[in-house]
Amino acid sequence: MPPPARSPAAGVRRRLPLAFLFLPLLLLLLLLHLTSSPARSPNSPLLRGSGDGEPRQRGACDYASGEWVPDDDDPAVSGGLRYDQTCREIFKGWNCLANGKRNGRELLRWRWRPRGCELPRLDPLRFLERHRNTSIGFVGDSLNRNMFVSLVCMLRGASGEVRKWRPAGADRGFTFLRYNLTLAYHRTNLLVRYESLGYKQGYRVDVDIPDQTWAEAPSFHDVLIFNTGHWWSAPSKFNPVQSPMLFFEKGIPVIPPLLPPAGLDLALKHMVWIIAVVVF
Repeated sequence: MPPPARSPAAGVRRRLPLAFLFLPLLLLLLLLHLTSSPARSPNSPLLRGSGDGEPRQRGACDYASGEWVPDDDDPAVSGGLRYDQTCREIFKGWNCLANGKRNGRELLRWRWRPRGCELPRLDPLRFLERHRNTSIGFVGDSLNRNMFVSLVCMLRGASGEVRKWRPAGADRGFTFLRYNLTLAYHRTNLLVRYESLGYKQGYRVDVDIPDQTWAEAPSFHDVLIFNTGHWWSAPSKFNPVQSPMLFFEKGIPVIPPLLPPAGLDLALKHMVWIIAVVVF
């Protein structure tokens, strides 16, 4: 596949340690794990506990493989180490506890446990110290927005000196002044540029052009956390009959036409190329 056209991100700094994940929870969990664990040599075997102080397994941990388990001892149940419905950054329509959602508090009684290793709980102060003078950008749909809000709320419980600040293209952002740590959210449903062709005429989707909301994000973020996928199969927006997705590459239609799953694969290949080659 020929390399995509050069994006606005092409001239950004080369030192960017950028992580490209399409399941943002996994990278967030990894950040929290690194924050809660002592530093290790990247070549040394990892030894993790089973929760009772006994090691479970040596070797790398696959955070994508695991299960949700009850966690009645979690301090978050009583409004402790995490946050509750009073966090101002939670969107009103998404605040399950404040809106009286049935069994809403039960949502706090679960935690993700990877198979074969443990994932320590977040230590907000340690996270702030470890990521001092860092900018972290969340890029994606509402799933990534929730991850962004969750992390902001957890950290605000440890450091209240926060200033609202939005980098170019960001939907919202905050800087923890004492630590010079910036968190920002860039909203994009498909990661790539798209536009309506008119009522019931479908949508043009340029699989090789980043959405403008994050095209310049690599120039000021040290870490980027991506997600996409949900909107590619959303019939309320991209109806395959009434408003289909029409894919373009290098400015011309992709022939034969692609179904959304194939279009997603092609878009991801281009975005990975831009990030791995152009940004670095």
